[in-house]
Amino acid sequence: MKLKKAIASVFLACSIAISSSAVVSAESETSNETPYYVRILTKNVNIRNGPGTSYDITAKTKGASSFIYVGAQFDDFDILWYKFEDKNGKVGWVSSDFSRRYLKKAARPEIDPVEEYVSDGTAYSDIMKVVSDTAVSANAIGVQVAAIRGSDGKVIDWTWGYSKYGEKAIGNATKIRTASISKVAVAICAVKMQEQGILDINKKISKYWGEKLPKPVSLATLLTHTSTLGYLSMKTDKEKILDQLTKAGNYTDKKIGSAASWYYNNYGISVAAATLEIASDTVLEDYAQENLFKPLGVDMSFFSGNIEKQSRLATLYEADHGVELLPGEAKYVLPDGVVGNNSGNYVGGLTGSARDVAKMFFMLANDGKFKSEQILSPESVEILEKRYFTATEYGGKFKQCIALRYGKERYGTPGVYYHTGNAYGVIALASYDPETKNTVVVLTTGASHSRDDDGVYSVCSTIADSVYRNIDNIV
Repeated sequence: MKLKKAIASVFLACSIAISSSAVVSAESETSNETPYYVRILTKNVNIRNGPGTSYDITAKTKGASSFIYVGAQFDDFDILWYKFEDKNGKVGWVSSDFSRRYLKKAARPEIDPVEEYVSDGTAYSDIMKVVSDTAVSANAIGVQVAAIRGSDGKVIDWTWGYSKYGEKAIGNATKIRTASISKVAVAICAVKMQEQGILDINKKISKYWGEKLPKPVSLATLLTHTSTLGYLSMKTDKEKILDQLTKAGNYTDKKIGSAASWYYNNYGISVAAATLEIASDTVLEDYAQENLFKPLGVDMSFFSGNIEKQSRLATLYEADHGVELLPGEAKYVLPDGVVGNNSGNYVGGLTGSARDVAKMFFMLANDGKFKSEQILSPESVEILEKRYFTATEYGGKFKQCIALRYGKERYGTPGVYYHTGNAYGVIALASYDPETKNTVVVLTTGASHSRDDDGVYSVCSTIADSVYRNIDNIV
C-alpha cells in the first residue's frame, strides 16, 4: 500500500504519565493553534520512536493521559499513528488503536440544540422522524440513509447531521468509509472471477499461491470465516502472507468449513483478497473498478485516496466523538500497485455513499442486474446467497453465506441478506429483501455501538426497520 505522509505540525499542551526513563512530563491544557489533543485510552500502551510497530519502544503508559498533538501518519497496514510531544519537547508515537484524537473544547463550533423533528404524516417524513430521533438517541454526528424500492427502482435518501461537525452538513453524496461492508465487494469480485474462468472459489488456494498449505483452505472457507486460520497480524506483501499460510501453528484444530470452526476473521478476508490478486494477476482495486464500480456508475473505492471527488469525504468520528480520520489524511490511502501487497485495505476500506452501496446491494437483489447491465450472472448471486449454516454473534443468530448473512424475519420481512460494519467510528448496515428487492443502507459516524437482539447495531437496525416497513408507501 502506498501511504504518503500526512503530518501537520500543530501543537497543544496536555499531560501524560509514562513508565520509562523517557518520561513525558505533565502539563495542563493550554491554548494555542491546534484544534486537537490526543488522549491515550489505557495503561501499558507502547510509545515508539516512529509510526509503526517496527520502530523501537521508548516508553509505556501508566494510565489514560492527554498530551500534545503534533501530527499523524499511516503505517504500512493502514493504521493511523499520532505523533505527540510534551512540554519539554520529548516526542513519541502512539497507535490510534489505543488512543484518540479529540477536538479541543475551545475549538468546538457552537451549534444550536437539535430540535425534535415533527413528521408531516407522510411515509417519507415518518421515516425522517425515526432517523432524527434515532440519531439523537445514539448521539450520532452524521447519518446517511439510502433505499432503493424494488417495485420501481426509485432511489430515496435521508440525511441527518454533519459531515464535519458543526461546519458541513452531511449530504446524500458524502463519501464515508463503510468498514466491513467491504467484504461483500470482495466476495462479488471472487464470484465474478469465477464466472470469467480465472479461479474456482471451492478449490484449494494453494493452487494460486504455488505452495502446499497445512489445510485445504479455499476462498469459500475464507469468505465464510471457516478456514480455521487464526486471527493473525496483517501483512502487506504476498511473501509474508505465504509465510503465515504455510505454518501449521497458525491454524486451529477444528474441521475446516464446518459451522463449529466459524470465527469472524478479518485476517482471513485479507488472505482472500490477496488470493484474488494473485489468481488474476491484477490489483483487486483495479479489477473492482472495471467489473463492479464503473458498471454500477458509482464513485466508490477500497482506497479513499482514489475517490474522484475528494471534497465529498467525511470526517470520521468515534462514539465518544474523538476524531478518527480526517479527509486530508484519507486522501493518502492508496494502493501500491503490486499484486498481493494490498490485502489489508479490502477488509474495511471500501469508501462511498449510502446510495453507492445501495446500488451494489440492489444489483444482488435483482439477480446480478443493475438497470440494463448484467454485472453478475444469476448463478453467481445464487452462490453468494447460499446459506451454509447458522452462526451466532453478539447474541444474534443468522445464516452465514459467502460474506453475506441472512437474517430471518427482520424488519417486517420474511428475511434479509445483509452485512454490518464498524471501523474508524463508522457504524453501518447494508441489506436487501430478496423477495421484494427493497434495499436499505444506513451509514453513521459518531454513533453508539449498542446492538439489538439480533446482534445488529441498534442505530442502523432501528432506521432500517422503519424504512422497510414504510418504503412501499412513499409517493
